[in-house]
Amino acid sequence: MKFDSTNIDVIGGGAFDIGDNDSKVLEEIISEVINEIIPSEIKLKKKIEMIDNTVEYLSYELLSNFIKQGVEFGIFPIIAKYSPRIEDISVLVRYPNKKFIYEYIKTALKLEILKYEDEKIKINEEFELNIKMPKFDKIISDYVMKYNFITHVSRYALISYNHPKIAISFKKDPDIWDMILSSPYYSLCREIANDCLKIDKGNYLLDVGCGSRSPKYFLEKVFPKGYYMGVDISKGLLQIAECRVKKSYCDSYELKNMDFSDIIPKEKYDYVICSHTLKYAPSLKHFLGKMMSSIYKGGKIFIAEEFILGKNKNICKEVFEFYNKLNKRFRGYYSEEDVKNALELLGYDFKIESIGNGILVIEKL
Repeated sequence: MKFDSTNIDVIGGGAFDIGDNDSKVLEEIISEVINEIIPSEIKLKKKIEMIDNTVEYLSYELLSNFIKQGVEFGIFPIIAKYSPRIEDISVLVRYPNKKFIYEYIKTALKLEILKYEDEKIKINEEFELNIKMPKFDKIISDYVMKYNFITHVSRYALISYNHPKIAISFKKDPDIWDMILSSPYYSLCREIANDCLKIDKGNYLLDVGCGSRSPKYFLEKVFPKGYYMGVDISKGLLQIAECRVKKSYCDSYELKNMDFSDIIPKEKYDYVICSHTLKYAPSLKHFLGKMMSSIYKGGKIFIAEEFILGKNKNICKEVFEFYNKLNKRFRGYYSEEDVKNALELLGYDFKIESIGNGILVIEKL
């Protein structure tokens, strides 16, 4: 972009001339602004758009899979034939894990695929599945594959939630989670956190649910003057992370194998990152309190989930909740209002910035 600075109008009237040398310097300054500041903002916007489009598409796919499984599992054909009472379901649908069957039916009722009428469960023949054509060039396919895996193994929950084929436990399946966390979707989430917080050398960073990949990424941002603390419940994931960082980053980090809910916070961090972890928090208020107690005034908490409740009406939260419940630690998704209410009850002064459909940045005032 060429900037003509030889004749600039002065606010309030008049004009002034700028010499060739001054003009060249000014052009270089403006070029730097255009090439560094504006592109970074545009890039961040595009990254967030990629995440949001992927999750919206995934919502449609999960809903389609959910309906398909209702047929495959024989649930919908039985309901269509018998219109059973809720107490008769366990007799008609002959799978060992009755809890999973009831969870499926409860979700289908919430989605209005089924209806409860005259004390009987019936197919809602007026239900329509409307799918918005996605922007296929803005979908991160690897994250779709993650949920394809989850929907596939969900059939084993018909037998038991503890079936060995349901390999989505943070503690029991670290190798699988390490592979998932290395994917472009989670890599992009790390980049977005870095871009939003503008993490720099010398920053003190607390990463809640750090997994195996984030420690190395964020240590590269804060080393050598800064400090990184990663907390995760999975000893296996932390062991993998330790192998990646121990030779290069000396005393600039600590990895703790514990539930963040049990941590004793110290007000020593500039930023807290909580990426795809809040949905596993046993208590939202308790979890937020621990994070807020860990940062200085002016510090920020970066929260990312697939979505924040209420941000996108096209997101079908019920199907995300249904499949995520295969992980026993899952608790649920939260709205921005839920977060605000919890922080107000804790007595903090704060400011919240909502970014895209799945990110909240909280500043401690």
